[in-house]
Amino acid sequence: MALPILIGLAFVLLAEIVDWFDNHSTPQSPWAPLRLWLSQYVGDTEAAIGVLSAIAGSLFTVTSVTFSILLLAVQQGATVLNSQIVDHYLRNKANRAWFGFFVGVSLFVLITLVQTTHTKQPVFGVIVSTLLGAVALVALVMLIYSTVDQIRPSTVLTSIVATAIAARENQLEILSRTAEAPHPPAGLPLTSPTSGYFVHFDIDEIARVLQAHPDARLTFVASIGDFLPQGASVALLSGSAPAAPLVEALTFDVQRDLETDPAYSLEHVANIGWTATSSAHSDPAVGNNVLNALQTLLHAWAPSPPRLPPDATQIYYSDNLHERVSHALEDMLVAATESRQHQSMSHTLNIIAAGLALVPEERRASLLGTIPCASKALQDTLPTRPLRAAVHRLQTQLVALNARTEAAQLASALQDEGPNLKD
Repeated sequence: MALPILIGLAFVLLAEIVDWFDNHSTPQSPWAPLRLWLSQYVGDTEAAIGVLSAIAGSLFTVTSVTFSILLLAVQQGATVLNSQIVDHYLRNKANRAWFGFFVGVSLFVLITLVQTTHTKQPVFGVIVSTLLGAVALVALVMLIYSTVDQIRPSTVLTSIVATAIAARENQLEILSRTAEAPHPPAGLPLTSPTSGYFVHFDIDEIARVLQAHPDARLTFVASIGDFLPQGASVALLSGSAPAAPLVEALTFDVQRDLETDPAYSLEHVANIGWTATSSAHSDPAVGNNVLNALQTLLHAWAPSPPRLPPDATQIYYSDNLHERVSHALEDMLVAATESRQHQSMSHTLNIIAAGLALVPEERRASLLGTIPCASKALQDTLPTRPLRAAVHRLQTQLVALNARTEAAQLASALQDEGPNLKD
């Protein structure tokens, strides 16, 4: 709400400035000739009141009706795709700016109308109100088109992907100051003081507390975005550091934060993909857009983020985002199998093959973990030519990585030996 409120306040200030020019105009004022020329289009105070009343009434009527239609359009898009697109629509800065603009223009006209009680001839007020009303009408057309464009599946997914990538960039600071958690972790549990999502932790405050106790180590067993009931373990603390200030550095909320939780946007993409690909809608076109989005995220997050060695930090946090991408790809395989969409399954296998060639070796296990699911899915799907080509491409990549067990699983699923399996 900050941006719309600021824009509204700016229009209130503009109304006061315009009123000042109207009330402090004299024949000697630099703007007097302009005001005199404009006055012929305004008339007396009664005429100004009539014009301002008409503009205010039109703005309220058109804006209220248009916004109602826009909200219905967004709701319909949420029904077709996923309810979470409403979050992204409201988070769009351009949308919030438009909302603030229309509210601000309405406030400007109302304030100018009230100021006619002490302004003999509000020339500038009427002219500026008329111009803003005209701009508002043109802006309504732009807002309608923008809203329709934003509920298109491709546009929605592009927005979600951009949000996910930006959230990952915000998360890299935490990853660069922590190390991967040891297995198994050890220590006394720090528990959640309330039920909710684990949305953030103040790494500066945690580092300050732990630095005073060199023997202390904090190992997170929950990831940002996890839902934790009250009393669930968030982290394990070893050493002599006090637990209370560390718990205060943890933030929980009733909903997840799109700005710091890339997995939240990833789940939005996966949910849209499940709805579109499964028999709920059976829409291969939207499923294809979802798979393109997942491939974009897989490639964007393929490089290993910078992490500290275990002996260079007192804070340990496991990064499982790449595993969640693999889980989303498995979801698409399951949905494609359920709805008999060989197109979506072929696309998913091609993405897995491309990802295996891209991700570092230490993070390849999560993608390899999708092969058993893919093998089972292939047994229930007709072996179309695009599907067989995707399977052979994936087999070739598996053999190149010496993952022959997984390659053999795919071959047996289609009763096809595949490339180089006998070598």
